[in-house]
Amino acid sequence: MAHTGTAYDLELFSDRKPHLVEMKNTKKAEEDTRRRAHRQSVLSLLVYLAVAAVAIVLVGYFITCNVRLTEMNKAIKDKQAQLSALQSEEVRLKSEVAGLTSAEKVNTYVQENGLGPINGNQIYYIEAQEQDRVSIPQEEGNWFQRAWNAIVDFLS
Repeated sequence: MAHTGTAYDLELFSDRKPHLVEMKNTKKAEEDTRRRAHRQSVLSLLVYLAVAAVAIVLVGYFITCNVRLTEMNKAIKDKQAQLSALQSEEVRLKSEVAGLTSAEKVNTYVQENGLGPINGNQIYYIEAQEQDRVSIPQEEGNWFQRAWNAIVDFLS
């Protein structure tokens, strides 16, 4: 076998300590770093303010919705109480009409006015049914619109 004369330098494979040199930042690099840090702090502040504003708006919206829901529930209860009172008044008035138009009362009226006797099958009740009509007044809008209209009216 022929010898090629190639020798290996084993020092190339030995462990060496890294030779690190600290580089100093230039003025431009330092200025860029300072600007980036300032820009980042401003953006962070804006994001925090935006999140806080959204949170405040959401809390206000939920409070407003809860107030409106409470007002509507109270209005429903008031209308139900009014309906109940009117239904009991209807029952009372029907019983009063039935008492005034009983066969005995009609017979007494007939005899007082000189008419002939009455039979029970000669009394006819006529009930007039009108369709229920509900009208809802036009609203001026939600409370934002009412507040805006109030401000516009105040300023004009």
